Amino acid sequence: MMYQSLGIIEVEGFTTAVHVIDQMTKHAFITIKHVEKTGAGLVTIMITGDLASVQAAIEMGSDTSYTLGDVIAVKVIPRPDPKIYGTLLPKDGDLI
Repeated sequence: MMYQSLGIIEVEGFTTAVHVIDQMTKHAFITIKHVEKTGAGLVTIMITGDLASVQAAIEMGSDTSYTLGDVIAVKVIPRPDPKIYGTLLPKDGDLI
């Protein structure tokens, strides 16, 4: 896992987030690591995979969210420090 890229996308609205997740998983070989409702109707989605897949998924997610709601932020980290996973991701494995 430490050599996988990390992608983060924050969208407006839970329905938008579900549609974004659906499109990202259909168009790229990625794993959804965490989905978090961050308040004020915002939902943050964290994904992992190889760099090309994460970039393709984030691009697809951004394009999809523009049609349904609004994308707030996107970020792809090509080779994150392994400690970042312990900091950002929950220990219990729950997605929401």
